[in-house]
Amino acid sequence: MPEKRSYRMLVLSLLVLGMGLAACDESEQGRILLYEKGTYLGKKDPALSQQTEDELRSRATLQAGT
Repeated sequence: MPEKRSYRMLVLSLLVLGMGLAACDESEQGRILLYEKGTYLGKKDPALSQQTEDELRSRATLQAGT
């Protein structure tokens, strides 16, 4: 009977250790945890070039059918 208990404790310990290590994933670090309603808190997008803006404006005009 004591061997079963030791085995269960070992398995439980390994599961807890595995979950703890998974929580240390580098991609999870530094992410936003507190949000402000109506406010984007992420990184800013790079500015578009004037040529890209003109192309997008032209495409939008064509899609609008005007």
